[in-house]
Amino acid sequence: MSLPEAPYAGTTPARIIVRSPNPLGDACMALPAIRAIRREWENTSIVVACRENLAPMWESQCDVDEVIPFSRKANPVAVGKEFRSHGKFDLGVLLPNSFRSALELRLGGVKNLVGFKRYQRGILLSNAVREPQADSENPHHANRYLHLVKHMGVSIDQEDTLFQIPPAPRSIPRSPDTIHLGVCPGAEYGNAKRYPIERYAAAIEELRKRRPGTAFSVSIFGSPAEKAIGEQLAALLSEPVANRAGETTVGELVEELRDCHFVATNDTGTMHLAAALGVPTVAIFGSTEPDFTAPIGEIHRVIRHKVDCSPCFLRECPIDYRCMLRIEPNTVTDEMEGLLDAASLTP
Repeated sequence: MSLPEAPYAGTTPARIIVRSPNPLGDACMALPAIRAIRREWENTSIVVACRENLAPMWESQCDVDEVIPFSRKANPVAVGKEFRSHGKFDLGVLLPNSFRSALELRLGGVKNLVGFKRYQRGILLSNAVREPQADSENPHHANRYLHLVKHMGVSIDQEDTLFQIPPAPRSIPRSPDTIHLGVCPGAEYGNAKRYPIERYAAAIEELRKRRPGTAFSVSIFGSPAEKAIGEQLAALLSEPVANRAGETTVGELVEELRDCHFVATNDTGTMHLAAALGVPTVAIFGSTEPDFTAPIGEIHRVIRHKVDCSPCFLRECPIDYRCMLRIEPNTVTDEMEGLLDAASLTP
């Protein structure tokens, strides 16, 4: 028997377990939904269950009370047993679409389970929510998760405040001696999301020329598969520069991003993580659509040259890479300077 569409309207669950999406970027885009739950039920304990690599991101969020990490290799029975060991939950929220994620929570003893009606898992859900239709006014992927929590009786009014993640982005001193710049030149999705490294280098070196009184220390971030891309970019930059691609866990990446004053990045999980930590970003989009996956927050700058085939969502460009090649390095430098000016506050 299904619960009403808003099963907790007018009441307050004591403990909620939220099953995180598995991709880093998707997990970060779920943060407005977590904030909406916290705002609705201030005294509810919000517990996030996630793959262990994502635990540091969730642990960094003030709206989350507890994180239950589990191994990617663990089977659903083992994951459910881990959930049971953390006590009883009044409500479970499924952010992933998979049948497996629903099975994990059911095996964990969570009876009241809310999620989208996908992959024949409706039998496991006490409240199976139909996926929202495409919304031309609010197309960002984060709104998909907000639609789900709305069906739990959670208000998503004042949506602009839900997207202020975190509430106070990091400030930058007005006249700093050194700026720590993070750069994410890769994108595991494919080459169509990668701004050319020689253009990244030209933009960064131009920034150094425009601000001769400031030393820019550059850290390059990425996955182990992007280590070579990091080495190529580092070779084009003047010192100080460090290639950290492939050298950090997510937890270490959290700490190193927190040390950055701002980040220049492609559309990547690291872009979303930086935004979730309050680090201002300049985000460059190619084959994907910033209306759907732009970094969450008002401080960030998005660069996108829309062409006749945008967005194609392809991993590799079959023609001439025009959406990226029409973005000049000076445009990136201009946006980095604009971000620095906008984020600069008297310490």
